[in-house]
Amino acid sequence: MEIIQSIILGLIQGATEFLPISSSGHLVIFPYFFNWGSPPLYFIVTVHFATLASVVTVFYRDIYRIIKAVIIGIFIRDKRKLNNFKLGIFLIIASIPAAIAGFLLEDYFESLFKKPLAAGGFILVTALFLWLGEFRGRRIEERLAKRNNFVENENISSKSDKNSRDGIINKEIIIENRSAGRVRFNIPIAIIIGIGQALAILPGISRSGATISFARFFGIKRDEAVRFSFLLSVPIIFGSFIFELYRSSGIIFGNGLNAGQNLAAGFVSAYLAGLFAVKFIIFLTRKRNLNMFAVYCICLALAVFIFYAINKII
Repeated sequence: MEIIQSIILGLIQGATEFLPISSSGHLVIFPYFFNWGSPPLYFIVTVHFATLASVVTVFYRDIYRIIKAVIIGIFIRDKRKLNNFKLGIFLIIASIPAAIAGFLLEDYFESLFKKPLAAGGFILVTALFLWLGEFRGRRIEERLAKRNNFVENENISSKSDKNSRDGIINKEIIIENRSAGRVRFNIPIAIIIGIGQALAILPGISRSGATISFARFFGIKRDEAVRFSFLLSVPIIFGSFIFELYRSSGIIFGNGLNAGQNLAAGFVSAYLAGLFAVKFIIFLTRKRNLNMFAVYCICLALAVFIFYAINKII
C-alpha cells in the first residue's frame, strides 16, 4: 500500500464507522473502484482501533463511570441497582454474540473482504435494517405518545372536575406532552442487539446501523440507541484489534518501516475523521431519522453492481 492510500482509507474508515453505512463495506468497495487491491486485514483492524480511540475520546467519562459501577457492583449488591451497572452488564451481554461469531467463523468472514459484489449485497441488507428500524421505532413511539396523552387527559379531566366542584373556573388548560414514553433496555434486547453486531462482521453490514436499528425495532429512543451502539463498539473493536495484532505481528514487523508508516498514517486519519463522525451523528439523530443513510446504501450498492457488470462486459 502507498501512504496516500492509507490516508484515504483511514479517512473513509473514520467517516463511515459511526455513520450507519458500513465502514468495512467501504474498505472493500472503494479499493475495488480505484483498482488498489484489498487492504490487509491487520490494516483494517488498525483503523478500526483508531475509531475506537475517537469513541473513547468523546465518551471517556461514560466509559469510566460504567467500568467503575460494574467493578463496585460485583462486590456490593446494593450498587447493582445503579443504571451504569445495568448498562455495563447489557454491554457485556451484547458483546458476546460478535465475539463468538468472530472466533468461530473468522476465515469465512476474512474471505468476504475480497468480494466487492458480496459487500454490495450486504449494504442493501444494511439499508433494509435502517428502514425497518426507523419504521418500527416510530410506530412504537406513536403508540406510547397516544397512551401518555390519554393518561394526561384523564388526569387533567379529573382535576378539572374537582376544581369545578370547588368553585374554581379553569379558563384554559395547556397540555404539555413532556414525554413520548420509553422502552427500557433489558437482557433480551441486549442479546438481539448483540446478534446485530455479530452480523456486522460481514463486510457491507454496518455495525452502527445494525445495532441502532435493532434497538429502534424494540422502540428504544434514537439517542439512547446511538449512545448504546457507540459504547458497544468499545469491547468488540478492542478485542478484535488485540487478536489481529497478535496474529499478524510477524507480517507487520516483517514489512519493516513501510508497514509502520502506513499503519500510522491510516490510524491518524481514521482517528480524526472518527471524532467528526461521532459528533456529527449524535447531532444529526437528535433532529433526523436514519432513512437518508438507507437511500445512500441503496445508491452505493447499485453503483457496485453497475460497475461490476460494466467490467464483465468490457
